[in-house]
Amino acid sequence: MFPSRPELKRHLLGEMKPLRVTASDGEELLCYLSEPPGEELVNSPLIMMIHGGPQARDTWGFNPLVQLLCNRGFRVLQVNYRGSTGFGARFIQIGMDGAFCKSLQQDITDVATYATNEGLCAKNRPAIIGGSFGGYSALHGLTFQPDLYKCCVAICPLTAVGAADEQSKKSFSGSPLIKKYWQRVFGENVSYNKKFAMDASPLYNTDNIRNKASVAIFHGQDDPRAPIEHSRKFVEKLKERNIKGEFVSFAGEGHGISKEENRLFMYHRIERFLCGQFELPFSRGENDRWVSNTASVEWTNGDGGD
Repeated sequence: MFPSRPELKRHLLGEMKPLRVTASDGEELLCYLSEPPGEELVNSPLIMMIHGGPQARDTWGFNPLVQLLCNRGFRVLQVNYRGSTGFGARFIQIGMDGAFCKSLQQDITDVATYATNEGLCAKNRPAIIGGSFGGYSALHGLTFQPDLYKCCVAICPLTAVGAADEQSKKSFSGSPLIKKYWQRVFGENVSYNKKFAMDASPLYNTDNIRNKASVAIFHGQDDPRAPIEHSRKFVEKLKERNIKGEFVSFAGEGHGISKEENRLFMYHRIERFLCGQFELPFSRGENDRWVSNTASVEWTNGDGGD
């Protein structure tokens, strides 16, 4: 066997271990816990990193953002919630028909609670981060579990879903197959009943967010799946509450930040934001390293935290 990334051999990387957690309804969830390399782990803060999809999964292997955060002293816990792929048809099915805002989110809450109870999370509260559907889940956690999380990072998130989502009606070029898929994910209530949909949407529940919470949001200006208005409208709600945080958009980026200069800039901002929340050291004054980035800082409001 040959290493797929031989250039990594000279770096000290965080160790990634499988962790099985039983959800509150008895479902077994395969998670991955990555820990800081060569560190005393007693006081490491925890980041819950939530994958998108929802029909996708986390696997064992190198993840640059996970390793950056481990290098800065964080534990990172990735969750294969119900509906994730790779665990059989039944596991996918129990994540459909409206589970996305109920039992699927409860899986994430159960894993975060387990980690806290097991001493894997220093400083009382973990952070939560995710992109796309994982960004929705990160904002869902901050909004509907306000006492559980200290802060949140959301990348290209949905902030309103189903019948409450006015922004995404032209997403995916109006494909009827994609529309049918999301109707299966959301279930009939959220797909067709605006009240149910609003109840499941972080955008319409920002009053739940703790006053001392902080939020960092990153979004491509040309996102065809979750249009940037999802984030801009959510940020307007944060401004009304005087919640701390920042919002960065990227010209020429779509659903996900893919260009190297932009991604490195975003990783640096995420590093700075999270390390600031948990009083960990981070590289300062390096915003100018990626001179070709297309980032625009549309909103910033202090460091936040409690």
